[in-house]
Amino acid sequence: MHKLLIVVDAPGPAEFIAPVIPLIKKFAKVQAITVKESPTKILAKYKPIRVDEEAQAEPAYRAFQPDALLIAMSSLTTGPYVNNKFTNLAAEESTPIICFQDFWANHRWPMNFKMMPKWSAVLTIDDLARTFLMQDNFAGRIFVTGSPAFDKFRGENVAEERARLRKQWDVGPDKFIILYSGTGTPGGWREDEATFKFLAKALTEFQNENPESRLIARQHPRDEKPGRYQKLAPNLSYLDTSSVGLAENLLPIADVIIGMYATNLIHACYLRIPGISILLPNAGKKRLEENLLLPDFPPNGMGATIGIYKEKTGDLNQALYKIMNKDKSLSTLKSAQGKFFLFDKTSATERVTKAIKQELAF
Repeated sequence: MHKLLIVVDAPGPAEFIAPVIPLIKKFAKVQAITVKESPTKILAKYKPIRVDEEAQAEPAYRAFQPDALLIAMSSLTTGPYVNNKFTNLAAEESTPIICFQDFWANHRWPMNFKMMPKWSAVLTIDDLARTFLMQDNFAGRIFVTGSPAFDKFRGENVAEERARLRKQWDVGPDKFIILYSGTGTPGGWREDEATFKFLAKALTEFQNENPESRLIARQHPRDEKPGRYQKLAPNLSYLDTSSVGLAENLLPIADVIIGMYATNLIHACYLRIPGISILLPNAGKKRLEENLLLPDFPPNGMGATIGIYKEKTGDLNQALYKIMNKDKSLSTLKSAQGKFFLFDKTSATERVTKAIKQELAF
C-alpha cells in the first residue's frame, strides 16, 4: 500500500483535511504530522506525530519514507516553518507534493511563495483562488475542490440551530448578538488588537443605546494571550461561550459575524448570516495588501459581506443598525451570498479525495 504523509501546522488546514483522512486511509497508509497544539487537538483521533521544531522534521520523514506528501499551505509569519522543511525533503527525492489551500492567495505569504515551484498540485477552495494561483504562474495542476471543513454546514437548518443555541445560553430570540472572530495570531495580534479596540469603541456607543445586545468575543486558536478581549474592553456586555471549543459551532446564535478577514466570515456567507469585515488602513487592510497582495477581503468585493475601511464608529454602528432592523438593503447581501457561496452536489470531502487519487494515481 502507498504511504501518504500529511503535514499540518495550523488549525484552518487541520479542519480542511480532517474529514478527508478516513477516505484516504482506504487506499493509502497515512501518517499525520502536526505542529503545535491547536492542529494536534483537531486531528487527535488520527494519532498524529507532533513535530514542533524544524530539526525534528527529517527524522520523522525518514522514518516514514512517504510515497507522496500532502501538506498545508498555511499563513505563518513567525515559524517554526516545519512545512517548508518537509517540502524541501520531499522535493529533494522528487516525491509528489500536493498542497491544500484553505484561504485565497495565501500561497503569496513569503514562506509559501518560495515553496510554490516545488508543489506538484494544489487543492483550493474556489475559482477565484485558482485565478490567483494562475496569475502567479503556478506550473502544477490546480484542483478546485472546495473546503471539506465547510461540508459540516451542508443542509444545516440555521433557524433551528439558532433557536437551540439561544435556549442553551438563555438568550431571547430578539436579543441582538454580535460574534467577533479574532485573528490574534503570533504574527497578527497587533492588527487584531487595533481592530478590536475600534470595535469596542463603537460597541460602547451601540450597547449604551441597546443594553440588551451582547458580544461573543472568540480568540483565534493560535492566540497566545488568554482573555485578550475582555482585558482590552472590560466594560462591554459579553456572552460567555468559552465552554464551546470551535467558534463555527456557535455561528447560528449570532445576528452578525465581525472580524478582519476571518474564515468565520466565509462560514457566515454559507450560512446566510450577515458579516462585517473591518479592514482599517494600519490593520486588516495593511496585512492583506502586504502579505496576500489583495486590496480587499474577497467577500466584500462580491457584496457578500460588509466592508468597513475607515476608523469611524458611525460607519460600523450604521451597519449594525441595518442588520438589527433587517433593513431592505440586506437582501442584496444575501443574494450575493447565495450566488458565490453555495454547495456543489458532490461534497468537498469527496472532491478532495478524488483529486488526490487522480494526481497520485494511487
